Amino acid sequence: MRMTSRLILCLVVAACAPMAPDLPPISPAPTPPQQRPQPLPVTPAQPSTDEATPTEVMEFNAWRDSFLARRGGANRAAWAYELSGLTPDHRVIDRDRSQPEFARGAGDYISRALTADRIQTGRDRIGSSPWMNGVQDQYGVPKSVLVAIWAQESAFGRIQGDMDVIRSLATLAWEGRRREWAEGQLVNALTIVSEGRRERARLTGSWAGAMGQTQFMPDNYLRLARDGDGDGRVDIWGSDVDALASAANLLANAGWRRNQRWALEVTLPPGFDYSLTDSAEQPWSFWRARGVQLVGGGDLSNAEAAETATILLPSGAGGPAFLALPNHYVIRRYNNAMSYALAIGLLADAMDGRPGVSRAWPDEPPLSRDQRFALQRGLQALGYDPGGVDGIIGSGTRRAVRQYQAARGLIADGYVNESVINQVRSEAGV
Repeated sequence: MRMTSRLILCLVVAACAPMAPDLPPISPAPTPPQQRPQPLPVTPAQPSTDEATPTEVMEFNAWRDSFLARRGGANRAAWAYELSGLTPDHRVIDRDRSQPEFARGAGDYISRALTADRIQTGRDRIGSSPWMNGVQDQYGVPKSVLVAIWAQESAFGRIQGDMDVIRSLATLAWEGRRREWAEGQLVNALTIVSEGRRERARLTGSWAGAMGQTQFMPDNYLRLARDGDGDGRVDIWGSDVDALASAANLLANAGWRRNQRWALEVTLPPGFDYSLTDSAEQPWSFWRARGVQLVGGGDLSNAEAAETATILLPSGAGGPAFLALPNHYVIRRYNNAMSYALAIGLLADAMDGRPGVSRAWPDEPPLSRDQRFALQRGLQALGYDPGGVDGIIGSGTRRAVRQYQAARGLIADGYVNESVINQVRSEAGV
């Protein structure tokens, strides 16, 4: 079922189904390690702001040696060279634990994305870039969606991240919360360097290892990045066309439905069964029979009505409600956060001149790390499995909150706010 596949998507750019696309051109292999000068220091764009302790350095080195023994193979010497002299970066760990998509309320996150300046800049970019029509026609992904991703990921290429991708991924692997994923991405980042696809000093990106104007993870760069401008290189850092063509190719391979929308705002009737939200996949006829109506009237196309869709309540029963179509979940192949996908979709709609949501977002102060961890520990203690205690308010935590609310006769909308957290903490004694 599609919901099962949705729930296992990664928190950052997730890997798409196996396929065999054209890979970026391979430059001549770099000089073997033994013929190089002494290792370069970590790129100057990433000064150390928090020194690792001797114990951390020792543990990091032990992890590095284990990684090379397990994953290095014939590349062990070259990869050891690239990893030599690295220490953990505390900034990476801190940011991993405080991702805004999961810490801020949906309304706050989305409002920050949908600024008037960003909407107008996106419209201007679309209007001045006729090449986007070709990308849209080739891949079937609306140019407004691609520009919305471009805006959200790098402010139209202006802020791409200046952190050493290899050090960032090595830090995440050593820290261990997502070790298997991080080690896999590190293998791909090291491959990019060892095969000469990009120089180590220029392999920079975000704290999570996302790179370029549309923030591709290393695995997706190797498999899905495209030479959109036809110059023989795949440059998602410097070429607007390459960056957006690559993003379009990723979404197309993730299952983007041509000529279908991503979601529609809806109203829910009195007495609606909120336990169905965020999980039940049903065709439009199912929801319509239960009194769900499209805001502003109208109807779905025949193709959209034939799909299964989910009702989403990003801010609970008191905020806007959405009928999420399959393309919403394709957007989440970029970032598996509901707030992120909603921000991209609504920003694209705004660029296309569609009206914003009709129902105001409630005031939602951000949740602290302590609150998020305490909620998950409390739910677990009360017998409601949040899917792990990681401080990330994702689908597993919302499902557990919904079960907790239903058992107490509350509106089971899965909405997490201070009131719910305080009640769970009080009951669980955490």
